[in-house]
Amino acid sequence: MTKSLQANRSTKKKREKKSTCPQCKDGPEYYRMLYNQYKFDVDKAREITSDEREVVLLERDDVEYAVEWAHIHEPHIDHVDLQYPGIVAHYWFPNQDGTILHGTVLIDGHHRAAKSLKENTPFFVRLLTEQESREVTVRQPEPKI
Repeated sequence: MTKSLQANRSTKKKREKKSTCPQCKDGPEYYRMLYNQYKFDVDKAREITSDEREVVLLERDDVEYAVEWAHIHEPHIDHVDLQYPGIVAHYWFPNQDGTILHGTVLIDGHHRAAKSLKENTPFFVRLLTEQESREVTVRQPEPKI
């Protein structure tokens, strides 16, 4: 079999796998958290981080925490590609006492993170700046005055 035929067969297999996987749907992608209080535009985050910025190793405890709180579709894990790093964004949460709490969250790559845990391999991410995080935040809770 020629390399060209092998490549076409491999591409066809990937397409077939994607077409049967509910996680591999086309269209806009968003990450939601805290009962839909937050909504992040993952496509925009990918566009911003396509500048080939530095990748950073996410500590295993942080990977475990991100996966623990995510909705993981087990069959999807098998065909995700670990060559693509996840994306971490900043978020701000209005506390009941009026203070604003600040944190970071994995907004892209939960299934890749799960695969890295399963295979005991490192998981890398690209970090959005605070300003970039604001740009990809579609919805967040408003501070109570």
